[in-house]
Amino acid sequence: MVTFGTNPGMVMPIDSEVPDHKGNQSFKQALDYMKVESGKPLLQKPIDVVFIGSCTNSRLSDLKDAAEILEGRKVADGVRAMIVPGSQAVKAEAETIGLDKIFLESGAEWRESGCSMCLGMNGDTVGNGQLAVSTSNRNFEGRQGKGSRTILASPKTAAASAISGVVQDPRVFGNN
Repeated sequence: MVTFGTNPGMVMPIDSEVPDHKGNQSFKQALDYMKVESGKPLLQKPIDVVFIGSCTNSRLSDLKDAAEILEGRKVADGVRAMIVPGSQAVKAEAETIGLDKIFLESGAEWRESGCSMCLGMNGDTVGNGQLAVSTSNRNFEGRQGKGSRTILASPKTAAASAISGVVQDPRVFGNN
């Protein structure tokens, strides 16, 4: 599942097409902001940033899921990938089992725990007009930076997208 609009309720299966706005102006406004079209897929849509973090999707199990996809692979050229553990305890545990090395070897940034790009703080933002795949729990207009566009996804989907440079279904890598 991924989001296509500007609130977490605008969600669809990753392998489906963006729903029709059916004349609903706020729905159409969300699609226009996101630069997506009804009846078109999100799969293969080029991305700029991947954020795996936030208090909701960077538990140790989430980081293991992302590492499973990233291990032995590289983040696509032109994509910035940030991994931000949910707490200092999660960070320490992830480092103990070597997840940090997998992330760094893939070309992702391994960061300190905190809110980071979830709400665009400490300079961790998505640029104006850029598209991010994020494991955070909010995708409101400008949430991750002025003019930023955010697709919410699972850690596996975010990792698969980082490698591919486009919105990607993680099942193409043989992982469920």
